[in-house]
Amino acid sequence: MANSGKQELVFRRILIGFSVVAGIAFLLQASTALWTKHGITEVEAIIAAQATALSRGSGLYYNLNEYPFTVSPYGPLLYGVEGIAAWLGLSPMLAGRVISLAALAVLIALVYRLLALYCDSRYAPWAGALLAASTANLVTWGSVGQSDMLALMFSVAALERYCSYQVRGGRTAVAASGVFVAAAIFTKQKFLAAGATICVLYLLESPKRAMRYIVGLGCAGIAIVAVLNWATSGGYWSNAVLANLNPFSLAKLGNQLEYFGFTASALCLLAAAGLAGPKIRGLHPFAIYLGFSAVMFLATAPKIGSDLNYQTETVAALSLCAALALDRVRFFPLLFVGDKGWVTLLQIPLLFHMVLNCAVTGKVAIQRVVRDLDRRDKFTALTPLIGQSGRLLSVEIDPVLQTGRLIEVEPLIYTLLVNAGMSDPQPVLEDLRHRRFDRVVLYEDVFDGNREPLDLEVPSLPVEHLQAISQEYALPQLVPGPLMGGVYVYAPKSASEQSVHLPEKHKANP
Repeated sequence: MANSGKQELVFRRILIGFSVVAGIAFLLQASTALWTKHGITEVEAIIAAQATALSRGSGLYYNLNEYPFTVSPYGPLLYGVEGIAAWLGLSPMLAGRVISLAALAVLIALVYRLLALYCDSRYAPWAGALLAASTANLVTWGSVGQSDMLALMFSVAALERYCSYQVRGGRTAVAASGVFVAAAIFTKQKFLAAGATICVLYLLESPKRAMRYIVGLGCAGIAIVAVLNWATSGGYWSNAVLANLNPFSLAKLGNQLEYFGFTASALCLLAAAGLAGPKIRGLHPFAIYLGFSAVMFLATAPKIGSDLNYQTETVAALSLCAALALDRVRFFPLLFVGDKGWVTLLQIPLLFHMVLNCAVTGKVAIQRVVRDLDRRDKFTALTPLIGQSGRLLSVEIDPVLQTGRLIEVEPLIYTLLVNAGMSDPQPVLEDLRHRRFDRVVLYEDVFDGNREPLDLEVPSLPVEHLQAISQEYALPQLVPGPLMGGVYVYAPKSASEQSVHLPEKHKANP
């Protein structure tokens, strides 16, 4: 027994040590997020620019065939909070990052609470929270002003409320789970896994009550969509649904799976170990949640424009399943008595995951600092060329945001929509042909006849638009930068021929 107590003390100290390391990695990402001046991701800058437009009364979900040609593909919650921040004079991008960091902290606490409901060992919830806190994918996207972490927090909160009801009872917990499911979906639509999990669990428990829950949740969702669609003249449906149907790429899926295998393989191994534990009656909520989140990941990750944030819900579910598996195979008691069986070998993938992911998190933080310093130099060189006002069509949204302008054209999604026949190219094309944009910023030299087409994920414009630029705009100036080697800045051939005709709400604000 004395030896068991000694082993437990050693393991507790190891967990404390890794908790400190994970905390340092979290604080490193948080500090870089608060320090970074420019967009960490392009989507982050787009959300901040759209929230800024909302705060100025320009609306949010636009007609796909009219200016501004930008899409707001997510639910209104994050846009609304960032818009309030912008209205109060705060940086919407910084507000988004603070929201994500707070959501990540709550998420880690929710993982602990969920595991405490089902685990016998007091170390399993601690280990699960630590697995989540050290997972590079969660910490990386938990410090970016995008909708993923807020939606994931709502999703796991919904699961926690239902599981609390399942274990301890209480109807209010069921009602709260429905509210959180709706909040997750209306933050980002792909976060359906928790709602689907709860519906399955409820059906297994009581089909009659389940139907009331499902019908109530469905009616509430339809009502919210109807109100949003009415308030935006159909813009919500066209932005959040139709414009989200991007083309798929198998290469994209391959890249996603490569990163997932590198950073989450140890979690998969730990979760699979739970199959060797005592048989349980029916499916565990965590297993159902993992299944639905994996389906959503595989269904959406190949989309053009997707990033590694599409893995967040799956790795969070894996953290739950991995810690539960450790409890089910009695990893902690066997480790403390010095058992030599295969179960105690699970400490290898457990420690491997923490070390590897903390190292990846640290590397990402350093890369962000270097990239932001490069972006600051680039923006300093770019500012005299694009000015602080006037019409700007840019493949990078960050300069649009930094100079106080509103987005007129978001090139990546605009090109995809034009090619799909969902947006009318004529308004932008005519403005280019009549030199109505004061500056155009591209990643390519349109005068280079030997240039190769850019990858679909690199923002550009339709071919006719590039031809119009080559005919009506002067030879570009190259501003070096960290992405694609820099940007080319085009000016109209004759400034006196410009004619700016923009609705008041879309005019740039110096």
